[in-house]
Amino acid sequence: MAEYRHYAVPDPQWVDFPNNLPPGTIRHGLTRAHDPIAPQEGLDIGEFNVPVRDDASITLRSYRRASSGDEALPLFVYMHGGGFVTGGLETDDLTCRAIALETGIAVVSVEYRLAPENKFPVGFEDCFDILRWTSSLDGQSKLNTNLSKGFILGGTSAGANFTAGLTHLARDEGLSPKITGVVFLAGSFCHPDARPEKYLDRILSVDEINDAPGLTRKSIDFFAGKYGAPPTDKRLSPLLFDSHANIAQKAYFAICGWDPRRDEAILLDQLLQEVGLSTKVQIYQGLPHGFWGTCPDLPASKLWLEHLIEGMRWMIE
Repeated sequence: MAEYRHYAVPDPQWVDFPNNLPPGTIRHGLTRAHDPIAPQEGLDIGEFNVPVRDDASITLRSYRRASSGDEALPLFVYMHGGGFVTGGLETDDLTCRAIALETGIAVVSVEYRLAPENKFPVGFEDCFDILRWTSSLDGQSKLNTNLSKGFILGGTSAGANFTAGLTHLARDEGLSPKITGVVFLAGSFCHPDARPEKYLDRILSVDEINDAPGLTRKSIDFFAGKYGAPPTDKRLSPLLFDSHANIAQKAYFAICGWDPRRDEAILLDQLLQEVGLSTKVQIYQGLPHGFWGTCPDLPASKLWLEHLIEGMRWMIE
């Protein structure tokens, strides 16, 4: 959207990345790592496998505040980013820990299968099977959750893309209990070649932002090719669903201003508001796609985490 172009004026620290970052800034790249769990005081963290279709099983990492004891908690089902081809349980481990510790929400992070070894729709279907399992009596018992307190689905980048598609399909199939909240962190919601004509003048950033670190149109096309989803498939391009009503009660957006995916997220927020969802939005001017994961110790990244924790608390109010 033309009126949002000012959000793409780069933050000076991120120009000529990484040369202008403060000395000693920690930088993280995306990997498929799966390391042993590092214990943390105040948290109970565990892993277990859940069967899904194709005789496969998916590993979940669960996080609970230790002081919650036997209390049944609200649940946040989280899916990592990585363009559908990389990322894993370590990618957002620190974020999942912070949410569980600071909010008292139970968190499960999903180690879905990745492309190109497992092309579309394998990763999406893994996450759908896990979502169904978490809503089941068996899942609620295993996780010790009370979904009437909150049943939240979310993710970063590719994980946010999954979130949008899954919530629409869960609504359409009558998933019960219903999803109460959705969390979109640097999300993508439509393949650039499948943008509806009525929104062409509202999704400009994917064509205009080609100088940001972390994500460009070239890398978007690269990841899409590896993933292998048809551009017009609604599971990849959930903006194509006829209605966005009743996918949840609340939606939280973290939008990066210097990100080719910016305008899709701003548009989806507006569409959700139009159909009655309550939304909270944070737009980070001049910051690139998923900056908080790349450099988690920068002040902007710490502020992002503060905002996210506030948003998660709002989800269960």
